[in-house]
Amino acid sequence: MMSDFARVEHRPSLVLAGLRETIDPAVGNADVWERVLNTVKLAGFSTEGTQQVAIIFGANMRQEFDYMAGLVVNSRDNAQALGLNAAEVPAGDYAIVDVRGPAPLASMTGLDYLLGTFLPERALTASGPALEVYGPGDTSSEDYMMQVWVPVKAL
Repeated sequence: MMSDFARVEHRPSLVLAGLRETIDPAVGNADVWERVLNTVKLAGFSTEGTQQVAIIFGANMRQEFDYMAGLVVNSRDNAQALGLNAAEVPAGDYAIVDVRGPAPLASMTGLDYLLGTFLPERALTASGPALEVYGPGDTSSEDYMMQVWVPVKAL
């Protein structure tokens, strides 16, 4: 469920340290998140207060999609020190919607709204992969809050 109206904001670039895998929607993405968090802990670092972000890449013919679960870090070197891959999210304009409810259902609802309603109504198109920006708390809770971001450009 959307808690606020969607909006377009300019966001700075981010560097993520994480793992990218092809996800079967029937299985979900919990396993990749568990591996990312365990890798960070094994490297001797805490995830306390670290922003968790995922990149959702396009789906294939079987509706599987590439997904990178990661943590925001200061540099590619920091990602390497954690034993993870690095990905750069460019600065730019993003359509952003706050969503409430358990992930990943809330995320998919927000993404569907942005792509199916918000962007077409504003003559915008997605210009890259979508992001899930996680908030604190229990991701399976009915009142969990997170954001979905989609980079945008004018049609």
